[in-house]
Amino acid sequence: MKKIAIFQADLKVGGIQRSLVNLLGSSILDEYHVDVFLFSRDIFYDTSSFKENIHIHFLKPFPYWFRCIPFSLIRRMKLYTEIKDQYDFAFDYDSYRQECAYCTTKMNCARKILWIHSDIEKELLFNWKYRILYLFFKEKYKFYDEFIAVSQGVIEPFRKHGNKKAKIRIIPNIINVKQILSDCHEKTKLLIDSTKINIVCVGRIHIQKGYDLFLNDFLAAYKARKDLRCYIIGDGPDLYYYKKWIKRHALEDVVFFLGNQKNPFAIMNQMDALCLESRSEGQGMVLWEAKCLGLQLIFPKRLEKYNILLKGEENVREALINLVKKEKQYTYLEEYHDYIEKQYRELFLNLKRI
Repeated sequence: MKKIAIFQADLKVGGIQRSLVNLLGSSILDEYHVDVFLFSRDIFYDTSSFKENIHIHFLKPFPYWFRCIPFSLIRRMKLYTEIKDQYDFAFDYDSYRQECAYCTTKMNCARKILWIHSDIEKELLFNWKYRILYLFFKEKYKFYDEFIAVSQGVIEPFRKHGNKKAKIRIIPNIINVKQILSDCHEKTKLLIDSTKINIVCVGRIHIQKGYDLFLNDFLAAYKARKDLRCYIIGDGPDLYYYKKWIKRHALEDVVFFLGNQKNPFAIMNQMDALCLESRSEGQGMVLWEAKCLGLQLIFPKRLEKYNILLKGEENVREALINLVKKEKQYTYLEEYHDYIEKQYRELFLNLKRI
C-alpha cells in the first residue's frame, strides 16, 4: 500500500480545512495509507467517520516568530525528526504555514505537492498579513515537484508571484454531497419566515470576502423591495464593524449574523438563494454546496473563472431586486465529481516514487 503524508496547519473553521475533511472522508484515498499531520489539536470538524487508513498525528508548531524567518533558513534546520521519510507522496495542503512547507519539502523520497487554494495576487492586494508572510515564505515554491490548483482562476496569479515554470494540475475541491443532504434536514432553533425571500451568505467576515460589497447591494435592493431577508453564517475580525453598519442603516430586523455553525446546511436548506461577492477566492466551495441544496446562486461575473461551470451575474444588485422564489431540487454533482476522481487517478498513476 502506497503511503501519503498530508501536512495541514489545523482543522479549525475554514474553507481549506473543510476541503481537506471532504477529501479525507471520500473514497479517493481508500487504497492508500494516509498520515495527516496537524499543528493544532483544536478540531472543529467531525473526523469520526474517517476510515481506518486515515491516521491523524499532532506536531508541535513553530514559535510564532518563525513566520518571519526566510524559508531558506528554516529549511536548513533539523526539525521534526520523528517524521520518517518513507512516503510516496507528501502534500502541503495548507500552502501558507512554514511548518507544512518544511515537512513536505524535506521528504526527499516522496513526490512533493503543494495545493494552491487562493488567488495570490488578490491575497497580496487585500490581506496585509499575507503580504508580510509572503516575503518570508515565497522561496519555498522552488522546492515542490508539482502544484494542484483548485480552479483555473488561481493559476495565472501563481505563475506570476509563485513559480513561473510550475507544473500545475487543476483539481477542484470535493463537495461532500452525502453529508450535506443528510445534515440539511436537521432541526434548527432558527425561525425563518418562508413568506420572505431569504438569502444566505457563508464565509469568514473579513474584507477579502466582500461583505461590504454585498451589504451595499443588499441595502439598495431592500429599499426597492421590503420582502428580502439576509442570514450571514461565519465569524471574523470585521464582525463588529458590520454589526455597527447594520445598526446605522436600521437593518437589525432584516440582516442577521449567525456566527460559525457546526451544521450550516440545515440553515442553508431553508433559504432561497446564496450570495457571494468575495474579493478573493480560490474556488467558492459554498457555491457548490448551495447548488447541491438547490439554492439560486448570486455572484458577480468576475468570480466565474474560479468556478468555471457556474454562471455569474452582470449586476448583483439587479439580481437581488429581481429574485423570486423557485422550487428547489437537490443536485448530486455527479459530473463535477467524476472529473475530480479522474484527476486524482491520473495524479497517483503518473507520480511514481523517486
